[in-house]
Amino acid sequence: MSPAQIALQLAIGLSFGLLLFLLASGFTLTFGLARFVNLTHGSVFLVSAYVATSFSGRGSYGVAVLAAGATGLLLSVVVYSLARLRWSRVGSDELVQVLLTFGVLLVFAEGGRVLWEGLPRSLPEPGFASGSWQIAGLTFPGYRLFMGAAALAIAAALWWLQERTRFGAMVRAGVDDREMLEAVGISAGPLFLAVFALSGLLAGLAGGIGAPVLGASMGQEYTVLVLAFVIVVLGGPGNLKGAFLASLVVGLADAFGKALMPTFAEFTMMGLVVLVLAWRPQGIMGGAR
Repeated sequence: MSPAQIALQLAIGLSFGLLLFLLASGFTLTFGLARFVNLTHGSVFLVSAYVATSFSGRGSYGVAVLAAGATGLLLSVVVYSLARLRWSRVGSDELVQVLLTFGVLLVFAEGGRVLWEGLPRSLPEPGFASGSWQIAGLTFPGYRLFMGAAALAIAAALWWLQERTRFGAMVRAGVDDREMLEAVGISAGPLFLAVFALSGLLAGLAGGIGAPVLGASMGQEYTVLVLAFVIVVLGGPGNLKGAFLASLVVGLADAFGKALMPTFAEFTMMGLVVLVLAWRPQGIMGGAR
């Protein structure tokens, strides 16, 4: 690859990695805090992306993204409510969590297939981010630059929420030692609900912001779920800094894998997971636990 092509793939990989961080950040917080394996995350992304594409030609791009975020939040609250009905059983049994959330994933995905007839859809790029940029003679879509910048801004807001607010302090404490958090009188229920809602909001925003590039299509729920799992494993459950770094690594691996070895792109990414886990089983920035 020429230096120009390397620069182009770097730009593509970083923009995609930043979008993946929005998808995986809520997933890793839910997994790290509530010890809850929420497989519905992929279908939340899918349905939110479909909702965003429904505003094609009817409203502004901002309305489409906000509607996608609200959809993700609502669906995740529904998942929490279903799990809460039998939390004493579901909350401590990983197999039950997997069975429950995979079943809900199928229901959400089937709902998307029925409502949108299972057809691939896309959201047009907003006028202010259309066009392209030239990188050493190669064309880079302007919307990808905006997508990366928007995801980075949301990531910065999420960092501020976790590091500079009382809510963030409770989440960090719950990830490190949930039993101690409950011992000091902080109820886990409302905190879990807030984290589930935040998780869905971030997945929905990722679906809306990514709709002009990734579109919405059946089967996407599994693709993005695998990517989210990879990021959680690489970064360490509940670790936002680890998730951010892992998202960039996965985005770059995806871009260069598809450019250099398109047939073996997924193998390349999974090979990366194997190497990292062989080096650090707890993830890049995971705790000793």
